Amino acid sequence: MALVHALKHQRPDLNLIVAHINHGLRDSAVTDAEFVKGMMLRWEITCEILAPRPPKDGNIEDWGRQKRYEFFDKLRKKYKASHVLTAHHQDDDFESMMLHFFRGTRVKGLSGMQLTRDTILRPLLYTSRAEIDAYVGVEEIPYRDDPTNEDDELTRNFLRNKIIPVLNHVYPGLAERWQRQKNYWFDLQDMLEGSAKTFMDEFLTKKDGLNRIAYKKLPFPLRATVLELWFKETTGKMIPDSQTIERWDTAILTFEPRKKTEWYEKTFLMMTKEWAKLS
Repeated sequence: MALVHALKHQRPDLNLIVAHINHGLRDSAVTDAEFVKGMMLRWEITCEILAPRPPKDGNIEDWGRQKRYEFFDKLRKKYKASHVLTAHHQDDDFESMMLHFFRGTRVKGLSGMQLTRDTILRPLLYTSRAEIDAYVGVEEIPYRDDPTNEDDELTRNFLRNKIIPVLNHVYPGLAERWQRQKNYWFDLQDMLEGSAKTFMDEFLTKKDGLNRIAYKKLPFPLRATVLELWFKETTGKMIPDSQTIERWDTAILTFEPRKKTEWYEKTFLMMTKEWAKLS
């Protein structure tokens, strides 16, 4: 609500379309959607609402993220919009980085969210939650609280409510100081990806696969980046976790010919003496 209010009053030249997702995962989901619809009617802003049916199993967080960005892109095309603006703020960015860090991450995970990515723009990324709350209070902007944010059984909530306050007590302004280093991590990731792409152009082919002999000569950060780019190139998806990269890396470095390990769904990474290829 704060982002919409700020854009409405500070950028009246923009044609705003508000998108709201009712994930159907909490009791207040329907009334939250009605609240947003009513506020946009009051502010005379077009509002689109999606209410997808949640899956019975699987990763709910990944499902929700996928549905959100599919919906955003659909609306962007429908209204011929130049950008999709999300309300991610500094605290969201820091929490995401910390989650990646605790789960085991590479350079990309330490860099956090990008301010812009393709058509996605995050105008509040360097604004703290405290600053947003202050703005909401001064402007008297109506809003709804998500009660599930208080459930410390959820990992992100436990990090936000229990761990980060302790870190901030010892190191005040930690999120802001970390964000000042973001360009370092982004530049380092760009350097890794550039080197990995150069390697792949020479030592990865659709016919033969990945040259194991050349791959073994690379340092691990570059090997991991090669695997990450190869997986995205062949599946369109991100690698789920660091353990998966380590499993593939070990296979390519040590497996005897004809041994294999799972790549994605029914595809396997099969070894020959010289090559690792998908089959």
